[in-house]
Amino acid sequence: MKKILAVLLSISFAIVLPTGVKAVTLDYKTAINKIEAKGTPAVIQYFEDGKGNKGKMVAFTGEVYSSSASLKIREQPNIDASSVKNVSFGAQVDRVGLCDNGWSKLVIEEKGKKVYGYAESYYLSSDPLIKKMNEKLEIVEESQVLNFPGIRDGLSVGEVAKGDRVTCTGVCNDNWSRISYTSDSGKKVSGFVQNSVLSEIKEDEKEQREEKDAAQSENTADVDIEEEDLEEQVIEGEALLEPSEGSSESIWAKAVTENLQDSTEAANAIIVNEGEVVNVSATAKLEPLGDFRITHYCACSICCGPYSGMNSTASGAVPVTNHTIAVDPKQIPYGTKVVVNGQVYVAEDCGSGIKKNCIDIYVASHEEASSKGMYHTDVYLLIEDDEES
Repeated sequence: MKKILAVLLSISFAIVLPTGVKAVTLDYKTAINKIEAKGTPAVIQYFEDGKGNKGKMVAFTGEVYSSSASLKIREQPNIDASSVKNVSFGAQVDRVGLCDNGWSKLVIEEKGKKVYGYAESYYLSSDPLIKKMNEKLEIVEESQVLNFPGIRDGLSVGEVAKGDRVTCTGVCNDNWSRISYTSDSGKKVSGFVQNSVLSEIKEDEKEQREEKDAAQSENTADVDIEEEDLEEQVIEGEALLEPSEGSSESIWAKAVTENLQDSTEAANAIIVNEGEVVNVSATAKLEPLGDFRITHYCACSICCGPYSGMNSTASGAVPVTNHTIAVDPKQIPYGTKVVVNGQVYVAEDCGSGIKKNCIDIYVASHEEASSKGMYHTDVYLLIEDDEES
């Protein structure tokens, strides 16, 4: 058998990439440190995860925001527990505790009653992820509309064509905005597009467009909502940003260039860890897993949205080029080594857009991700000598 290429985890250089609004996550130990730093004792409780495992939970209250396209809040803190509610990207929920198994306890108001549930802390941001807007914009390039502001995790919920007019309902960062529009079938769609496909409407066109929009709204007032109601997606407590009458300056244009995080955000740089390729034993064996769709992503906000620049993957590992892949962990568990085109990769990340027989390979830049594109190829499970004994 030919020798198989594997990956050595080693940092060889750093690349600076642009970042945008990022999810700010919190874990059990950090929460305890924050509490004790204020001179107050941490209140520790105990929980069971529904699978016979027990753990500790620190009481920690505060507003958090979903950084997942569709965050499942579950009855118990484990991935197989029943879901009590789905929360869209950017939606606010209240956290009451952090568990030492990587989950958070949440409380939600449902028909006047409080409902408690759990979600993975990785998908909860301590800072808002969307700045609410209300501005008419024009589409300058045909584009898919995604349910998440990131190519890696986003799934298509619609499409817009050049010349379409849409309403920008929120800005995520200098790469993504949330839009709302009525599709050709008469359904209202809300989702995310890259800012590069959006443009201001010229002043001399606005009045004509407003009259046309008013006429269309009368005809579509009773249509069904294709996605969650728009009001459920906006962030509560934020002032609505909309252009003033007679203003020639776009509020949206200003918002996409602003730093939407507070002044405590880390420096605007991403360190890209590059792994070196080495050989492994020629006696290692390969087990066919089938034909897979292969895509590529990097750490920028176009690919990863609010996860851009984060120095850890969904599994907690540091992402490394020539090494890290995003998978469906139900099909390929974290830590599994697979071979794609003679190269060994390790399953360390995931994404809501990555389903069965899909693998997303982590690369050093967006240019590399775009140039390598998407293709199909056979993928193999790597079984090394020490795994057989």
